[in-house]
This record gives sequence, structure tokens and C-alpha cells, in this order.
Amino acid sequence: MVENNNNQPATKGDLAAVRSELAEVKTELNQKIERVYLSQVQADSKLEQKMDKMMGKMDKLYSDIMSSYEKTVLKGEKYDQKALTHADMLMDHTEKLSNHETRITLLETKK
Repeated sequence: MVENNNNQPATKGDLAAVRSELAEVKTELNQKIERVYLSQVQADSKLEQKMDKMMGKMDKLYSDIMSSYEKTVLKGEKYDQKALTHADMLMDHTEKLSNHETRITLLETKK
């Protein structure tokens, strides 16, 4: 574009040059916008893949934790059952021992 310092009106040639220059700038901007858009789409795709992978890992971790928790709860219930059973057995043995001692003392007194 030719610079005009004489304050004269622009000619058709000047306008055509400006239009041509604007068209080039517009084309360059469109190309840059397209590249940015494509890189954003690729980044979004990669991010989505990574998030899917992370969600899969988190689901597996949650499943493993819940499985371990359930096993621990079952183990605790078994220990509670054993404790009750052992307590009952100890009470029976204590009762038998006290009965046995009274029988021995009765037998010893008879002699």
C-alpha cells in the first residue's frame, strides 16, 4: 500500500491493495485458528483418554478396597463367633470343674 500524505482520496488501486492485504491477513488468521482448533481437539481427546484410564484405575482401586473391607468384616464376625463359642466352652469347663471339686470332696468325706 502506498502511503498518501497529500490528503488526497484513495484510488481504486489503493482500495484493491488494502482489500488484497486484508484477504491475506484473513487467510492467515483462519489458518492459525484452524491449527489452534485442531490442537485443542487433540488435547481434549488425549485428556478424555487419560481421564477414562484414571476412572478405570479408580474403579479397580475402589473395588479392591471394598473387597478387602468385606473380607475384614467377615474375619471379624468369625472372631466374634469364636469368642462366643470359647466363652461358652470356658463356662462349661468352669461349671464342670466346680462340680468335680464338690464330688471329690464328697467322695473324700465318705472315706
